[in-house]
Amino acid sequence: MVSACTFGTVGPATKVLDSAGLSAMEIAQARLTIAAVLLLAFVALTRPRALVAAAREAYGVIAVLGIFSFATLQTLCGVAVARIPVGVFVVLQFLSPVIVVAWLRCVRRVPQPRQVWTGTAVVLVGLLLVGEVWSRLRLDVIGVLAALGTAAALSVRFLVAGRALARHDPVTVAALGIAIGALALNVVSPVTAFPYGTLGDTVRYETVSAPVWAVVLWAAFVATLVAYLSGIAAQQFLAPSAASLFATLEVVAGAGAAYLFLRETLTPVQCVGVATVLTGVGLAQRSMRTSPRPRASGARPVDVPHGKPSRTAGEPQRSPRGT
Repeated sequence: MVSACTFGTVGPATKVLDSAGLSAMEIAQARLTIAAVLLLAFVALTRPRALVAAAREAYGVIAVLGIFSFATLQTLCGVAVARIPVGVFVVLQFLSPVIVVAWLRCVRRVPQPRQVWTGTAVVLVGLLLVGEVWSRLRLDVIGVLAALGTAAALSVRFLVAGRALARHDPVTVAALGIAIGALALNVVSPVTAFPYGTLGDTVRYETVSAPVWAVVLWAAFVATLVAYLSGIAAQQFLAPSAASLFATLEVVAGAGAAYLFLRETLTPVQCVGVATVLTGVGLAQRSMRTSPRPRASGARPVDVPHGKPSRTAGEPQRSPRGT
C-alpha cells in the first residue's frame, strides 16, 4: 500500500514538470538516475558484499527487471500518455493483474482461488469507471500498443522479482534494478543533453508553486525510490497475483494526490469506480488469506511469494526471511 500511495504521486509531479518544459524521457531519466545514485550509495556503504553477490548471482533477473520494469515501463508510459487519454491508459496499464493471474494459471500451472478471478474482474470494472473510458475513447494504435506494453512491463516485475528475492534482500535488488534502468535511459538520452538550467526555475501549476529541482527530487525519492523499494520488498510476503492487484490502488492514490495538489476532483461515476477497485482488491486478498493449504501429499502447488517451491503436506512452514 505504501508503494501504491507513493506511485500515486507520479501523475501530479509529472504534470508539474511537464509544464516546466521537461519531456517524459527527461523526467524518467532524472527520476531513475537520482534514485539509483542514492540507493546504490546506501547499499555500497551498508552491505557491499550483498551488492557484489547479487550482481554476480542474479545479474540476469536483475537485468530483466532494470530494462523492462524500470526503463521500458517509464518510456512507454510517456509515449502512451502523449497519444491516448489518461483514463484509457490507466485501464490498459492495469491489465497487469490479468496478465499475472493468467500467466500463473496457464504457464506455471498454479491454481488460483475463484475469488482471485472475481476480484480481478471487479478491479477492471472499477478501472473502467475511474477512467470513464466511454467518454474519452480515441483509438491511436501506437498509443494503445505502448499502454499494453506498460502492462506487460509491469507484469514482469511481479513475475520475475521473486527469483532474485529468493536469495537476496529487496534493498540490493531494487538498487541494482533501478541502476540498470537508469543506465539504459542514459544510453538512449545522454546526461549531457539534460536541460540542467531548468532546475533553477520556479514552476507554477494550479496550486503548486515550487522550484523545479524540488519537484524532481520528490519524483525521484518518493515516487521512485520509496515506491519501487517498498513494492519489491512487499513481494517477499505477497504472491505475485496479490502484489499485482495491490498495485492497482495506485489509481486511488493518484486520484487523491491530484485532488490535494492540483485540485482535480472526481465525478460521482469515478468515485464509484474507486470504491469498486478497493472492493475488488479486498475480495481477492481475502481469498488468498483464507484459502486452505493443500493437506494431502502430491497436492497441486499454491501461489506462493518469490517463486520458491510450494510447500506440500508434511513440510514445516518457514517464516518469511526478514520478519
